[in-house]
Amino acid sequence: MELEPIENPIVIHPHLLQKFLKQGKNYANLLALYSFYLYHAQLQKTNKPLATDEFTRKGMNWASDRVKKTKRILKKMKLIEVVQHRKYYYVHLFFIYTKNKVDEILGNCQQSQEVKEVLVPKKPEIKAKPKVEPSVQSVPPVLKLWLDYCDKNGVKYAQNNIKYWTKKLEKRVTIEQKDAVYKAINSGWKDFYVTPIKESKYHKFLGKSLMMDRDCDTLIDISMKDNQFVYQFKNVRVRSLVPPFKLFNRYGYDKKEVKTAPIVGRVKETILGMVKRF
Repeated sequence: MELEPIENPIVIHPHLLQKFLKQGKNYANLLALYSFYLYHAQLQKTNKPLATDEFTRKGMNWASDRVKKTKRILKKMKLIEVVQHRKYYYVHLFFIYTKNKVDEILGNCQQSQEVKEVLVPKKPEIKAKPKVEPSVQSVPPVLKLWLDYCDKNGVKYAQNNIKYWTKKLEKRVTIEQKDAVYKAINSGWKDFYVTPIKESKYHKFLGKSLMMDRDCDTLIDISMKDNQFVYQFKNVRVRSLVPPFKLFNRYGYDKKEVKTAPIVGRVKETILGMVKRF
């Protein structure tokens, strides 16, 4: 029997394997279940594959308790989260290598580095419905909270409303999106207001980088979790109690300023100090 060539191999970063190893006897179960989710993410061409516990139990030939326990550990490690849409539960995978990145690693790239990229979501199938509702993949998670509120409170909206709201949220960081939606819900509005870019407190930080213990390259989002700021860069996620105004004032720089980044100056001072000693 001739096997078909692998067009898009599944890649798990060594750093992630080290995290699994630290879980002791749960290592094999974590690796197996995580690989199962990655495989079905590729099949469904999305980073939120439909993989219920029952589906996983049959596919892995595991007991239900084993599936739930292993899944709970993956959630605790911040590698997945469960997203409910109507009666179905989708597994959101945070870190997936795209095909282009895999080709780069296996082909031309000589030095491996951790990259956090997601697959392009599969376009939802268009079906005739009495009320037009976008799929989970086409609506930002924060806006989904607002739509649920509208459905429960009889607030009428159309597809044009959803497009308008989505466009308003496009260039807003997560923390601002949540503030706008929660304010509208708590006030009982039939619409919600999003702060313009010129009045945004956080927009000016997007695209900037930090030079701390390691280079944090290009900020793409700011959110809040457990009373901490979560800074999502292209290459790493950072959690800190320090607000962005202070953090970027101390460590921030644009790419054109990389030669004058704070850590570069400290390194130069250290080298000059060592030279002066001798």
